[in-house]
Parts: sequence; C-alpha cells; structure tokens
Amino acid sequence: MSDEKPTPVDDLKQGLNLLFRAAKGAVDKIPTDKIEGVLKDGAKEVGKAFETVANEVDKVFTHGVTQPQHGQHPPAHPPEPTTAEGIAQAKEQHDAEEAKKNAPPERCDDAYGPEPTAPPRGPRVG
Repeated sequence: MSDEKPTPVDDLKQGLNLLFRAAKGAVDKIPTDKIEGVLKDGAKEVGKAFETVANEVDKVFTHGVTQPQHGQHPPAHPPEPTTAEGIAQAKEQHDAEEAKKNAPPERCDDAYGPEPTAPPRGPRVG
C-alpha cells in the first residue's frame, strides 16, 4: 500500500459532487403542485394591481372625464328648460359658471411661505 495523501482539490471535487447530488435529490422531492398554485394566485394579483394602476393613470390623463364602462350607458343630459323661469335659472347658472372661469385665481395666504421681497431700487453696480 502506498501512503498517498489525498489532495485538497480532489477532496473539494468529491465534496461538491456529493453536495450537488443531494441538492438534486431534494429538488426532485419538493411538491411543486402547491408552489404552482401559489404562483398562479400571485400572478392574478399582480395582474389586478397593474389593471388598477392603469385605470388610475387613465383617470389622471383624462382629467376626470369618465368613460362609460362596458355595459353602461353614458349619463343623460338634463332636459332643456321650457318655462321662462327655468330658462332664466339656466342663464344665471351659465353666467355664474362663465364668471367663475374668467375670474382671476384666488390668492392664498401662506403663513409659512417667504415674505415677498421688494423689487431692487437703483442702478446695478457691478
């Protein structure tokens, strides 16, 4: 018999071979039907989340104008007023809406904002 010592490289190869063989056997014994069901449910939830985000983005870009959903009818416009009183009310409401559109924006008092500065006076010296 010879007194050959095993080399560390051979020991490493043999150990890794045993480790990979054990890992392969463990993977083959894992029940995949439960994992498959969980992954399907997760994919459904991700799809729902994407749909929700897409709907919210669509709302933002259409500036609040809602489109009728599938199977729904668009809201009906109110009937035109036929009496003199109804026509006068409609005209007042229309005039108020036009005045509101054409009015300058309201200034808000921001107590935490910086104080407005006075414009510079005098010539620039530079």
